[in-house]
Amino acid sequence: MKYNYNNPLSITSQFSFCGLPFRLDTYSGCAIGCKYCFARIRGGNFESRKIKIADPKSIITRFKNGIKNQNTGIISEFIKNRKPVHFGGMSDPFQDIEKTCGISYMVLEYLKSIDYPVVISTKSDLIGNHKYLELFKDYKSLVIQVSFSTLDHKKSKILEPNSPNPIELLNCVKLLQENKTNVTLRWQPYIIEVSDDIDYFIEEVKKTGIKHIGFEHLKLPTEKNSDIENKFQKITGKSIYKLYNEKGAILDGREYILPIQEKLKNISNIKNSLKGSNISLGLADNEFQYLSTYNCCCSGVDMFEGFDNWYKPQISYAIRKSYLNNDNEIRIDNIRNEWNTNGSIDKFMNSKSRIKKQGNPNTMFDYVKARWNDLNSSFNPSKYFNVEYSNRIDEQGNKIYKFGNENLTL
Repeated sequence: MKYNYNNPLSITSQFSFCGLPFRLDTYSGCAIGCKYCFARIRGGNFESRKIKIADPKSIITRFKNGIKNQNTGIISEFIKNRKPVHFGGMSDPFQDIEKTCGISYMVLEYLKSIDYPVVISTKSDLIGNHKYLELFKDYKSLVIQVSFSTLDHKKSKILEPNSPNPIELLNCVKLLQENKTNVTLRWQPYIIEVSDDIDYFIEEVKKTGIKHIGFEHLKLPTEKNSDIENKFQKITGKSIYKLYNEKGAILDGREYILPIQEKLKNISNIKNSLKGSNISLGLADNEFQYLSTYNCCCSGVDMFEGFDNWYKPQISYAIRKSYLNNDNEIRIDNIRNEWNTNGSIDKFMNSKSRIKKQGNPNTMFDYVKARWNDLNSSFNPSKYFNVEYSNRIDEQGNKIYKFGNENLTL
């Protein structure tokens, strides 16, 4: 077996607003081939023969050395401090190649032996296989996030050509629940005029017994090599780019996103559908993250034992803390004393995103601070729902934000 994927552990560029920025991928490239997947559109692939494979021994050694404090660098800092790792941030760890290679199994087997906190993202029905159910069983610090865009098999086959029948995948969720494995569901992405009626979807999901749903609207890529347009037309007979334009979509970096008011309609509907249930809601659209039921952004993993050590010194949590405390002021001091890394993050940033060095290499908090004070940054607090710049600064020269007059609670 040729091990040719050399970047299985990394810190994602979302660290300034996400509670799970530590990423693990055992494969590069994903054979499921979701037409909306940003990783696929931006250099990924879905042909199994092109998928790169990571060396499981190398990954395991990295964790062992990090725990023993034998390595330096940000990755080792995360490992030493047992920060949860997001397994499957760029490719599905249980896609078909796993059946023959078993790399994900080998890595998880070791991580289970040390009860390392892991959050898996997948839409593969391999998780319902007896071998994997046994692996997941009694793994206390494990959460499996299972993703859906629709429960309609015909639509799913067009959008996610190599994914299982969504109903069969729901049955896997039930199996995981029966197996006493921590499992949540992600309705990501929710695609207007394609995804299911909200009331219907929630009623079907309730039958699985899950306790948490993450919800996020489709971010429409600007790249010309995206074939989401063709597939959307095949399902609806309409142009998704034209539809987004008609609804007032905003260009945010390399993606078109629906306006806040459009998203609020769907969030309100899903909230109403969840009333009377014990299912919590995580909002994965960046501007609403701080309004999720739980603190760790959209994932809700902090509801489970073993995940209180999630990554906190980021902008969403700073806003969340003021929101929970009914404090109208939002200050960067909210997160200044949370655990953070000391090493340089620069090598994990692409050249266009790097900030200038102020003597020493830039830390993660240097980037958070830079984005906090840049009103033009997509990650700036003023880009969040009902948050605005107060036209004031604190004693260290950092901008102070405040909540507006709109009201939305979860």
